Amino acid sequence: MKDAKLVWSDEAGDLRKKNSNKNANEEVNESELVLSIRRLTSGKGRAIVEISSLPNNKKWCQKLAKECKKSLGVGGAYKNDYIEVHGEKLEEVKALLDKKNLKWKQTGG
Repeated sequence: MKDAKLVWSDEAGDLRKKNSNKNANEEVNESELVLSIRRLTSGKGRAIVEISSLPNNKKWCQKLAKECKKSLGVGGAYKNDYIEVHGEKLEEVKALLDKKNLKWKQTGG
């Protein structure tokens, strides 16, 4: 029991959640960032474009997801570690990331 980690406190609540967001608002260095893009169709019922290898800054990722959806005129979502853009918009997503000076690499077909 000596090595046991404290996970709950009456004053602070659940301590596991506080430790997981240490780097949630760190600055994003866009020049070193390389995003992964892939087109998915299986199991989704429609084609989607998935942007992954995102930084650990939740607000930056949500802003990028909102800009993608709004400029392309499609739906989508920001999930825990990737952005989902609905529709056959792979080329448009690539062009948008190029316009924002973000590096990307395409994985898969």
